[in-house]
Amino acid sequence: MYSIKSETYTDHYFNYKNILTINKKPLGPLSSYTRQINISPKRISAFKTNSEQNKCVYALYTTDTNELYTLESLPDFFTLCRNNGYTIETNLTQMLNSQKQLDDIICYISYGL
Repeated sequence: MYSIKSETYTDHYFNYKNILTINKKPLGPLSSYTRQINISPKRISAFKTNSEQNKCVYALYTTDTNELYTLESLPDFFTLCRNNGYTIETNLTQMLNSQKQLDDIICYISYGL
Protein backbone atom coordinates (compact mmCIF):
# COMPACT_ATOMS: atom_id res chain seq x y z
CA MET A 1 0.00 0.00 0.00
CA TYR A 2 1.31 3.44 -0.93
CA SER A 3 0.15 6.95 -0.10
CA ILE A 4 0.19 9.64 -2.78
CA LYS A 5 0.64 13.18 -1.44
CA SER A 6 0.84 16.69 -2.79
CA GLU A 7 3.93 18.56 -1.62
CA THR A 8 5.29 21.99 -2.45
CA TYR A 9 8.47 21.94 -4.51
CA THR A 10 10.66 24.84 -5.59
CA ASP A 11 12.53 24.29 -8.85
CA HIS A 12 15.89 25.88 -9.75
CA TYR A 13 14.05 28.90 -11.23
CA PHE A 14 12.29 29.44 -7.86
CA ASN A 15 8.93 28.39 -9.29
CA TYR A 16 6.64 26.72 -6.78
CA LYS A 17 4.78 23.58 -7.85
CA ASN A 18 2.52 21.14 -6.04
CA ILE A 19 4.11 17.85 -7.02
CA LEU A 20 2.95 14.27 -6.44
CA THR A 21 5.04 12.17 -4.07
CA ILE A 22 4.82 8.58 -2.85
CA ASN A 23 5.69 7.43 0.65
CA LYS A 24 8.24 4.78 -0.41
CA LYS A 25 9.87 3.30 -3.50
CA PRO A 26 7.06 1.29 -5.13
CA LEU A 27 7.15 -2.24 -6.44
CA GLY A 28 6.24 -2.87 -10.05
CA PRO A 29 6.23 -0.55 -13.06
CA LEU A 30 5.70 2.62 -11.00
CA SER A 31 9.28 2.33 -9.71
CA SER A 32 10.44 3.53 -13.17
CA TYR A 33 8.45 6.74 -12.60
CA THR A 34 9.91 7.44 -9.15
CA ARG A 35 13.06 9.24 -8.07
CA GLN A 36 14.27 10.66 -4.79
CA ILE A 37 14.60 14.46 -4.73
CA ASN A 38 15.20 17.19 -2.17
CA ILE A 39 12.18 19.47 -1.68
CA SER A 40 13.60 21.74 1.02
CA PRO A 41 12.83 25.39 0.38
CA LYS A 42 15.62 27.17 -1.48
CA ARG A 43 17.72 29.93 0.01
CA ILE A 44 15.98 33.26 -0.62
CA SER A 45 19.13 35.41 -0.60
CA ALA A 46 22.75 35.39 0.50
CA PHE A 47 21.67 37.12 3.73
CA LYS A 48 18.77 34.87 4.68
CA THR A 49 19.28 31.22 5.50
CA ASN A 50 16.77 28.43 5.45
CA SER A 51 15.97 27.15 8.94
CA GLU A 52 14.37 23.94 7.64
CA GLN A 53 16.36 20.72 7.33
CA ASN A 54 16.80 18.87 4.06
CA LYS A 55 13.71 16.87 3.16
CA CYS A 56 14.01 14.11 0.60
CA VAL A 57 10.92 12.51 -0.91
CA TYR A 58 10.09 10.03 -3.64
CA ALA A 59 8.72 12.19 -6.44
CA LEU A 60 6.67 10.87 -9.35
CA TYR A 61 7.61 11.96 -12.84
CA THR A 62 6.82 11.17 -16.45
CA THR A 63 9.37 9.12 -18.33
CA ASP A 64 8.52 10.58 -21.73
CA THR A 65 9.01 14.28 -20.84
CA ASN A 66 10.95 13.78 -17.58
CA GLU A 67 8.68 16.28 -15.79
CA LEU A 68 7.34 15.93 -12.28
CA TYR A 69 3.71 14.95 -11.91
CA THR A 70 1.74 17.84 -10.41
CA LEU A 71 -1.82 18.31 -9.22
CA GLU A 72 -2.65 19.49 -12.74
CA SER A 73 -1.45 16.17 -14.19
CA LEU A 74 -3.29 14.04 -11.61
CA PRO A 75 -5.66 12.49 -14.21
CA ASP A 76 -2.64 11.37 -16.24
CA PHE A 77 -1.10 9.83 -13.12
CA PHE A 78 -4.31 7.91 -12.36
CA THR A 79 -4.34 6.62 -15.93
CA LEU A 80 -0.72 5.50 -15.55
CA CYS A 81 -1.62 3.63 -12.36
CA ARG A 82 -4.64 1.87 -13.84
CA ASN A 83 -2.76 0.92 -17.03
CA ASN A 84 0.03 -0.66 -14.98
CA GLY A 85 -1.98 -2.80 -12.56
CA TYR A 86 -2.29 -0.48 -9.57
CA THR A 87 -5.55 -0.14 -7.68
CA ILE A 88 -6.69 3.25 -6.40
CA GLU A 89 -8.05 2.48 -2.93
CA THR A 90 -11.03 4.81 -2.97
CA ASN A 91 -12.82 3.23 0.02
CA LEU A 92 -9.81 3.60 2.32
CA THR A 93 -9.15 7.13 1.09
CA GLN A 94 -12.79 8.15 1.65
CA MET A 95 -12.88 6.57 5.12
CA LEU A 96 -9.72 8.37 6.28
CA ASN A 97 -10.83 11.60 4.64
CA SER A 98 -14.17 11.50 6.48
CA GLN A 99 -12.28 11.10 9.78
CA LYS A 100 -9.95 13.99 8.87
CA GLN A 101 -6.94 11.65 9.06
CA LEU A 102 -5.41 12.75 5.75
CA ASP A 103 -2.73 15.42 5.73
CA ASP A 104 -2.15 16.44 2.09
CA ILE A 105 -2.73 12.81 1.08
CA ILE A 106 -4.55 12.56 -2.23
CA CYS A 107 -5.16 8.82 -2.21
CA TYR A 108 -3.85 5.37 -1.44
CA ILE A 109 -2.85 2.90 -4.13
CA SER A 110 -1.90 -0.77 -4.02
CA TYR A 111 -0.15 -3.13 -6.38
CA GLY A 112 -0.54 -6.84 -6.95
CA LEU A 113 -3.23 -7.60 -4.40
